[in-house]
Amino acid sequence: MTTVATNPASPPVGYLLHGSGPRRVLVMHDWMGDHTNYDAVLPYLDTTAFTYAFLDLRGYGKSEHLQGAHTVEEIAGDALALADHLGWARFHVLGHSITGMAAQRLALDGGDRIQSVVAVSPMGAAGSPASDEALRFFASTIDDDEAFIRLIRFLTGGLSAGWAAMKLRQNRGGVSRERQRAYLPMFRTNFLAEVQGLETPFLVVVGDKDPGIDEAAMQSTFLSWYPNAQLRILPNCGHYPMQECPPFFAQVVEEYLLGRPDGLAERMALNAS
Repeated sequence: MTTVATNPASPPVGYLLHGSGPRRVLVMHDWMGDHTNYDAVLPYLDTTAFTYAFLDLRGYGKSEHLQGAHTVEEIAGDALALADHLGWARFHVLGHSITGMAAQRLALDGGDRIQSVVAVSPMGAAGSPASDEALRFFASTIDDDEAFIRLIRFLTGGLSAGWAAMKLRQNRGGVSRERQRAYLPMFRTNFLAEVQGLETPFLVVVGDKDPGIDEAAMQSTFLSWYPNAQLRILPNCGHYPMQECPPFFAQVVEEYLLGRPDGLAERMALNAS
């Protein structure tokens, strides 16, 4: 049964609302950015068909001042509470990278309130496959500008130094370093046993230049875990398709949510034939 509390006194986290359409989409950002990751895609979104709520995690952007437990369960709870505040009984979810994990938690905790999930360059419910050494390097990027720039360029197929410098400014200007560090244990979170087999429709979106988050990795995780999952590979994109190829990213997401031409119904029909 779907239940929703309408308009509690204040939202649990900060957010940006965009559009006024009947299809509702709650959007979450990655570990290294905030809701402004999606600024480049805003002009290409269909604001008559969709209403988007771009949520900021605790410690990021419009929620930079907020303390918390910094867990996947808290992110999912904040997202559901924000949907309550907005009066959204049912909605779609888009999660990116570490919030791709949170989107899976939402699909479980939100039940039939969650119409579908778009998981972009996502971390799975089993946590990150990165080594301890790699995680130590990730942690170093919180304070080390040079390490941050190396990581961004690695994740996006060697895009320009100017691109990496822009991402660094975005991070340093909109993210609490203390809070970013507090989210690091999420990389080792594992709740796969709770979510495996969920029938929520999933669109998994990855860039062909994103190292480690490739077709083989998604086939062995998301597409094997979730029976109604499909995969879309975006050409000439790395870990940030919403910034690297914004018009195409908007098209892929909205065509899926509208059910054309790559929606779940078509895929199920093809599988049945």
